[in-house]
Amino acid sequence: MNITNRAAAPRYSRDGIESFLLVSRKTTGSGNLSVTLVEMEPGGFQHLHSHEQEQAYYIIEGEGTLSVNNEERRVTGGDCVFIPSFARHGLKNTGNTPLKYVSACSPSFTTRECEELWPLKSLSETR
Repeated sequence: MNITNRAAAPRYSRDGIESFLLVSRKTTGSGNLSVTLVEMEPGGFQHLHSHEQEQAYYIIEGEGTLSVNNEERRVTGGDCVFIPSFARHGLKNTGNTPLKYVSACSPSFTTRECEELWPLKSLSETR
């Protein structure tokens, strides 16, 4: 059994986003799945990007605008959005409170991608 948590996860912080890499090749040895927890401040945004992995976002709380292949939709707590492979996608927090979501993608990000995308030490290592 492999248990991870937010404080022990590698992370990145930019553009009003803090992303925690919970499940991946780097953190758990998973070859088929990556899972992140993302906390986005009001006005925070995720740049448009694409990748090979299929992905799903489950919005825990907050609200925002999600763009997938030039289609924009409002998302709010309880919504789950599927993002196909290579679809250009990005998210902006349009609300007045933090937007929190869990992202799952398959296959797992490679170890190199994990090192590049989540370069910061865990919160527990920075204390």
